[in-house]
Amino acid sequence: MLLTITTTRNPATDLGFLLHKHPEKAQSVALSAGTAHVFYPEAGAARCTAALFVEIDPVGLVRGGGTALTQYVNDRPYAGGSYLAVALRAAYTTALAGRCTARPELVDELFDLEVRVPSLSARGGPEAVRKLFEPLGWHVAATPIPLDPQFPQWGESRYVDLTLTGTHRVGDALRHLYVLLPALDGDKHYWVGQDEADKLLRAGEGWLAGHPERELIANRYLERRRPVVNYALSRLAEGDDVPAEAEARVTELPDRPESLAAQRHGSVL
Repeated sequence: MLLTITTTRNPATDLGFLLHKHPEKAQSVALSAGTAHVFYPEAGAARCTAALFVEIDPVGLVRGGGTALTQYVNDRPYAGGSYLAVALRAAYTTALAGRCTARPELVDELFDLEVRVPSLSARGGPEAVRKLFEPLGWHVAATPIPLDPQFPQWGESRYVDLTLTGTHRVGDALRHLYVLLPALDGDKHYWVGQDEADKLLRAGEGWLAGHPERELIANRYLERRRPVVNYALSRLAEGDDVPAEAEARVTELPDRPESLAAQRHGSVL
């Protein structure tokens, strides 16, 4: 899967300072089920593009668990979603936090940006993509991808070729992507609990509370786990003061389900 960020703000190579990735070097970051690579297909004063390419290890996916079918037949290595968001956080940790040690003055500067995700899992199609990104000032071009170009009668898939253009701080743009890509996908590859709600609140600071679709975003990002969603929405409404009822709802969350292997092991013992 692939995500590119392009700027035409001169000098465009300042993007490398904000992403903490040198334009003349290819860098890799290990993930739980693969590797994220960052490189620059173009890096000049007038235009600079940073590419995040994520290689998912199919064996690593199987180790991650799942049903017998979804372990081997799924879209995770190819479509942008929760894995791409995790790779984004791993590759651009400092940029997501809004820090730039070498050039701190760049953090609050607005950049003309173009973001491209050639294959994005988007439940609800282009309309859902527009509902989530346009209120944040992005111009959205979301082209549906057909199920099979050879058989147009089969119709369109749930995947889109996404291009976003807008003027934003780079850190804000990354936080928008970190939250909204998995929200559009709606299928996280890991357990969702209160810690995930806290990640949502941190990444959404300054923009999520005022988003007209904040309830939809929270529900999808947190996989409609009602106690966690209620906690997140309460925090958004009340600020940092967590209402007692929200805390109570979170404590009612069940523990992570015991794996089948663990159940079998316990039975043998």
